[in-house]
Amino acid sequence: MTTRRTSASGFVTLLGLTTATFCAAVSGSAWAGDAANAPGGPARSVTFNKDIAPLVFEHCASCHRPGEVAPFSLLGYRDVSKRAELVRTVTSERAMPPWKADSQSAHFADERRLSDAQIDLIAQWVKAGAPEGEPGDLPPTPKFTEGWQRGEPDLVVTMAEPYTLVAQGADEYRCFVLPVEVPSGKYIKAIEYRPGNRRIVHHAVLATLPQRAAQAKLDEGDGKSFRSGLAPPGQLLPGRLAFWTPGMVSKPLPDGFAAHWSNDNSLILQLHLHPSGKPETEQSSIGFYFTDEKPRGRLRLIVMSNNKIDIPPGEADFEVTKSLTLPNEVDLYGVFPHMHLLGRTMRVTATLPDGTTQPLISIGDWNFNWQHYYQYASPLHLPAGTRLDGRWTYDNSEGNPANPSQPPKRVTYGEQTVNEMAIMTLDVIPTGTGGKSPAAELMSKPENLARLAESVMRRADKNGDGTVDVDEAVALAGGSETREEIQRRVTRFDRDRDERLDLKELTEAVKALAKERAQQ
Repeated sequence: MTTRRTSASGFVTLLGLTTATFCAAVSGSAWAGDAANAPGGPARSVTFNKDIAPLVFEHCASCHRPGEVAPFSLLGYRDVSKRAELVRTVTSERAMPPWKADSQSAHFADERRLSDAQIDLIAQWVKAGAPEGEPGDLPPTPKFTEGWQRGEPDLVVTMAEPYTLVAQGADEYRCFVLPVEVPSGKYIKAIEYRPGNRRIVHHAVLATLPQRAAQAKLDEGDGKSFRSGLAPPGQLLPGRLAFWTPGMVSKPLPDGFAAHWSNDNSLILQLHLHPSGKPETEQSSIGFYFTDEKPRGRLRLIVMSNNKIDIPPGEADFEVTKSLTLPNEVDLYGVFPHMHLLGRTMRVTATLPDGTTQPLISIGDWNFNWQHYYQYASPLHLPAGTRLDGRWTYDNSEGNPANPSQPPKRVTYGEQTVNEMAIMTLDVIPTGTGGKSPAAELMSKPENLARLAESVMRRADKNGDGTVDVDEAVALAGGSETREEIQRRVTRFDRDRDERLDLKELTEAVKALAKERAQQ
């Protein structure tokens, strides 16, 4: 297994493809070329014009064309044929297209996974010498819609000025603050993100942050933007509104759902930027599409995570698990799995009350560079009492080409890239009658509040004194609140006036916050 990972990742890295999208939105269905050598039919040669071009034009060219994020174009026979061996290698090793959820997962919208038959057909074509075929078999070169894919937005916000990315160096996570004013009575139904320079934007994440907190983050930076870790500060927008990756199609939230916007918030745009070898500028725009229809509900976030991560150096198959039981019935809309560089595999399975199992997502070859929000083709209904079981594995050996430490070092839970995480967030739609929000469910059982307070204490108490002071709380908040706001919270629940919260005081604070969320 390690050898396979080394070969695939190393080959793609060597060719400079780690930040390029090879094929976008590849469907899982068979395509016309699969019949080239159908059983019982006459054998014929596989050609570019008849068999390969339809696949490349429909599913790869959206990124592999001039001005897009991919490093080369695939719009013609010469473009593809001179890279035939590369195409065969990266598709056979499933390094490309960048879709990590495997065939054991549930069915997702806009899947980019190539079928075995498609991969085999590419190999046949390359083995035959990559023949071009008859000119009459070549389909028209695809044409792409210029401008907004969903039509003219109701509101467009743009970065105040271009940001200059240096020519060389490590990838950069840079956050920009954009003011957004949503008219009264309007709700956000869809968002379309448009990078100004697709060559350097690997992906984008959208979140909200109170205006004062956003300004404080700017003040910590250069006044115009600020660096961040892997996760941006603040609250992610719901569902797929929060994410953009190359080839991703803008889609609205489900029927009856929309996002409420508070004009006391600012929009945080986090960009993962990749140097191209020359100085480049980026000035993104974001289009908002509104609805007058008041949402009948909102997507709720469930987080599965395990912070008990302590991976010895050299350990090639370290495992953590997490299980939880759903107290109410829900429809599962989409999921976002997250690990760092040592991540190898992850899988989450649902066991329904009748004992049947449903795989929610399975990734057998995790790649930190290709994280994705996975929206189900149709929401998955999960009854109350469904148990979710998650498993994450890590490779901290010298054989892992993504290991940032050579020789390997001990790796523990943390926010930095060199730390590790085991997380999956689930966007759910509460169904049935009388269902409680996660915050309301938390309020209903004192033991839930106690466990949450204990978890916060473990994560925040860095000096091990059994309390959380303001500095520790600020570090844990990650910029979602200003220092002044956190100071007020600590002061409010600091009963013994020692300027820190013990576990009892922290439990009171958690209860108050859960009550606020339950009433929203």
